[in-house]
Amino acid sequence: MHIRAITPITVSIEEIERRQARYDRLAPEDCRIALENLPAEAGGPTQLASTEDLTRSEQLNIELGAQTDSTRFDALLLDCVLDPGLSALQTETEVPVFGITRLSAGFLASLGITFAVMTRNQAIADEYSATIARYGLEASYRGAYVLDLDVADIADTKKWNAAVTQVAKSASAEEVSVLFNGCSAVETTVEGAGVAVIDPTSLAMRLLGEASHSCLLG
Repeated sequence: MHIRAITPITVSIEEIERRQARYDRLAPEDCRIALENLPAEAGGPTQLASTEDLTRSEQLNIELGAQTDSTRFDALLLDCVLDPGLSALQTETEVPVFGITRLSAGFLASLGITFAVMTRNQAIADEYSATIARYGLEASYRGAYVLDLDVADIADTKKWNAAVTQVAKSASAEEVSVLFNGCSAVETTVEGAGVAVIDPTSLAMRLLGEASHSCLLG
């Protein structure tokens, strides 16, 4: 299965390569992810730090995603835990559209597991909560913890995980048992903090792989 993916922000060539390598490692054996950069010339935001950034990211994802060539790709993946434009794209594309949070959070909710999320900033936390509400998963959601990190820290695994460790300890003290790492492009290595830290992209890839293996997807 050949899946097109689009970044939620405009990133450097080096960052695209890093993210692509991550998908190459996480993708199931029978799935291939082709990651594209949100074009700077179209006014793509370089970070998600405001309502304006979030709105523009969603608009561009819809515009670009709607042009997905069904002769080249079997599906479209939104490379962001906020699943930007997913509802609109489902009616505007000829291929299935996958959202990382709809897959990962929906899976946990279906098992009766409650969860919280860690996000880089408050704007993303608010939008993640709104995404959960759109999917009707509020009963399984325990809220958001904000890491207060810069967009450049996404590629800094050591710094990101140091912040995650502190938040995970706080979440554990508040009896949260499962935390989603609220960024699609970050490696999480935190263990032993009294809470399960889940990489939503990795979980989404495993779910897509199982669906494909079971012939539920083309």
